[in-house]
Amino acid sequence: MGFPALGVDLLANQAALTAAACLYASNIAWTVLYDMIYAHMDIKDDVKAGIKSIALKHEKETKMVLSGLAVVQLGLLSATGVAAGLGPVYFVGSVGGAAVTLGTMIRRVKLKKVKNCWWWFVKGAWFTGGAISLGLAGEYCAHLLGWYGDVEEEKRSLAA
Repeated sequence: MGFPALGVDLLANQAALTAAACLYASNIAWTVLYDMIYAHMDIKDDVKAGIKSIALKHEKETKMVLSGLAVVQLGLLSATGVAAGLGPVYFVGSVGGAAVTLGTMIRRVKLKKVKNCWWWFVKGAWFTGGAISLGLAGEYCAHLLGWYGDVEEEKRSLAA
């Protein structure tokens, strides 16, 4: 395989590459969001040690920053679904589920309480990750069961 074939392969797989890049970027936003909650557990120690942590820098507007990160993650999850041509099961299950779990966590986490931050850091990851995984699994099952019909056949009939 020469370089021209590599270019053709990359172009032919552009949707898959875009979806993968969006999903990866979504995971980065999610990681920063959860790390910020984790960082609030050490905020008193950071002050004593003179460490300029993300939690300390954004202490007064943490929930606004967390909300912004959640919006970025949800936007990237949506872009993943569009790029991959996923259907309503993905959007309701993964994107909708992540919106509900992230919104609940951001609203309910008590950033001044170490044990509460720890609980949401550990459990919240399972809630949000579980919702995303269930949406993806549901989308896969919907395709296996033929709920969406033959997508390629529909594309051909629309093009004709």
